[in-house]
Amino acid sequence: MTWQGVLDVVDAIESWIAGQSYWVQVVVLLAVLGPLCWLLAGLIDRMVEAVLAWHSRRDQTSPIRLASGGATSAVGQRMKADP
Repeated sequence: MTWQGVLDVVDAIESWIAGQSYWVQVVVLLAVLGPLCWLLAGLIDRMVEAVLAWHSRRDQTSPIRLASGGATSAVGQRMKADP
């Protein structure tokens, strides 16, 4: 199919939509743009995740020691202080 054929199809679809009532246009618009926006958002999410994965803590060579918070270190200090 040539570019002229593609443009003719797009022009025919545009003319059909323009001839419909407002509510049919809204439904067609939502039926087309909803899935397209959802797919585009998923693509952007994957690209951002891939870029940020280079800088995440999971990719560090030395493991990060995890603590349960301030209570763990305070308990450890108390245990050292008790005879």
